[in-house]
Amino acid sequence: MEYLKLNKSRHAVKHFDGSRIATVDVKQIISTALLAPSAHNIQPWLFTIVDTAEKRQLLTDEVEQGNVAQLEEAGSIIVVFSDTAISERSKDIARLMRNEMSSDEFNRYNKIFPDRFSKYSPSYTSDYLALNAGIVTMNLVLAINDMGYKSNVILGFHKTDHVNEALDIPLRYRPEVIITLGRSEEKGEPHLTLPADMMFKIV
Repeated sequence: MEYLKLNKSRHAVKHFDGSRIATVDVKQIISTALLAPSAHNIQPWLFTIVDTAEKRQLLTDEVEQGNVAQLEEAGSIIVVFSDTAISERSKDIARLMRNEMSSDEFNRYNKIFPDRFSKYSPSYTSDYLALNAGIVTMNLVLAINDMGYKSNVILGFHKTDHVNEALDIPLRYRPEVIITLGRSEEKGEPHLTLPADMMFKIV
């Protein structure tokens, strides 16, 4: 599908028909989304597919009331987490990808990046993670649309350790967004877009 057409046809949908999406399809969507760029190529993401009724109910307890119905109706649910231990993640990349790296690349991931990340303030780290989560989330919803499903991005939930506990996710990971996806007769409504000449400046 052409990129412009893909973007123009993607609209938020909050009501689904309840039929489940095969896990293999959801994995394919996530694999496509993983092509997203990230700062330092650190890829600080963890995607949790909420598959069981028990875990779905536990997650439902953490969202705002207005979002409960779409979690119940969705064909699948993806929760995007960020890895807050970015120094450790960089070293993990060095260890896992050692045979595919030059010595300079290995030094960057094993030494230079971890040292740099350790000097980030908590607020800078938070912004860094949120930006990277936003990038990969956009890739996710476009990949969902390209597979013929509808989706919605939920920010209205309690972003606390309770989400980690409900989904058995280590506390080093921070919940960022919940994405509901599924089949729906709704087409969604195009969102209002400000005029392009309000959104850029030539200097």
